[in-house]
Amino acid sequence: MADIGAEARAVVGSTKPAVASALRVHRGTLRDLRTDLLAIGATLAVATLTASITAPAFGRSVWLSVLCVAVVMVLEFATMPAYERARSLRPTRHLAIAGAASLLAATAIGWVTPTGLRGGLVVIVPATIVTSLVVLVRRLARPPRATLLVGDRAGVGHLLAQWGSRTDVDVRGICLVRADGELTDQIEEVAGVRVVGALADAPGLAADLGVDDVVVAPGPSVTAYDVRRLSWALSDSAIELIVAVEVHGALPYRIEPRVLGRRLVLSVRPGRRPPVVQWVKALIDRVGAAVLIVAFSPVLITLAVMVRRSSPGPALFKQTRSGLDGHPFTMYKFRTMVTDAEDRLAELMDRNEGAGLLFKLRDDPRVTPVGRFLRRTSLDELPQLFNVLKGDMSLIGPRPGLPVEAAQYDDWIRRRLQVKPGMTGVWQVSGRSNLSWQDSVRLDIDYVDNWTLRQDLAIAARTARAVIQRDGAV
Repeated sequence: MADIGAEARAVVGSTKPAVASALRVHRGTLRDLRTDLLAIGATLAVATLTASITAPAFGRSVWLSVLCVAVVMVLEFATMPAYERARSLRPTRHLAIAGAASLLAATAIGWVTPTGLRGGLVVIVPATIVTSLVVLVRRLARPPRATLLVGDRAGVGHLLAQWGSRTDVDVRGICLVRADGELTDQIEEVAGVRVVGALADAPGLAADLGVDDVVVAPGPSVTAYDVRRLSWALSDSAIELIVAVEVHGALPYRIEPRVLGRRLVLSVRPGRRPPVVQWVKALIDRVGAAVLIVAFSPVLITLAVMVRRSSPGPALFKQTRSGLDGHPFTMYKFRTMVTDAEDRLAELMDRNEGAGLLFKLRDDPRVTPVGRFLRRTSLDELPQLFNVLKGDMSLIGPRPGLPVEAAQYDDWIRRRLQVKPGMTGVWQVSGRSNLSWQDSVRLDIDYVDNWTLRQDLAIAARTARAVIQRDGAV
């Protein structure tokens, strides 16, 4: 494998000299440094401007807050790795805590009056908002993470399979670790990604390839000592060392590192939410549904008239679906098909384009012209607001399945029935009909295990974009 590592360096050197590779890494570091300095400058500028405006009203004590902002930002810049500064909200938290603590302490010993305390808070609050916005912008504008994978063939293959459809990870190469009895010299690529070296080559290749991360795939061939040596080798660089773990479906807020018997372990918190959080979600659902029904009442009436006039039959289509814990309920939608659609389903099954237990047909002959418009715009789902108001559904949740589908669920898939089905959800904003059955189930189960009220708000915002772009609608 040493020969492969040398060959990889030769390939890099043949396309661009080593000096160019070093400059690319150096320029990336300088770019991050300039961004960090701009972030600090913007925060200090806002704090200084606010203090200048408020000083006549609150006194000179507001400049104490400006000093606090400067000290906190410089300390955070000096103590945080470059890759962490680009994504962490730690400076915002520390700025808020340090600013409030210093003002309260100064007020307690008589250095600052209560009026000055209020003025200092007026300076601290905009500064914390600016630091948060800077991190948000950097997260949104950051290009895909250039990554070098390290691990045995099974470990890196598993990671590559999971990352196959993602656009936020750019795998530049693999440093393959020899498993027992395996001839890694004969392996040139894994899952279409070139093997560029061995474990010992990883630090040098990481710099040559200009990567942001070195990711160690889990597997028996990579020991704790190997990870430790990699950490030593990368300690003086701006490259982040990441160790992948086999904890799927759990978001970071549910995972906490601990030390047990001198061994680093991960504590995974249960996914079930406290009753008070579930009550708040139910309250938001019903209040939100009531407000939306009132707001969209002219649209609901107009669409009902359009459906009735387009073809014989009722305006609403009622269908039994599986709700919380598999209990059946009647779901409402605007009718988009002819009235005998269910009777004609059998003759169309051989043309099914859906995945798994789902039936989908892009050019379904049973769909009416008005129904096609309603489906493309997702307006056919508006009557489900009444299901939410009744408590059968939630605004955000897994896709409501048919009882015949639920009857075929195994123990794993039945997990999606642990929460109320939703009008929209992760499946809605991730491609809907373009998803495979396996991806749809995975997204639903991940939502059940990890949902938060903040995540629900994010899904609601993404739903509007998915509907406008007609992403996955049929």
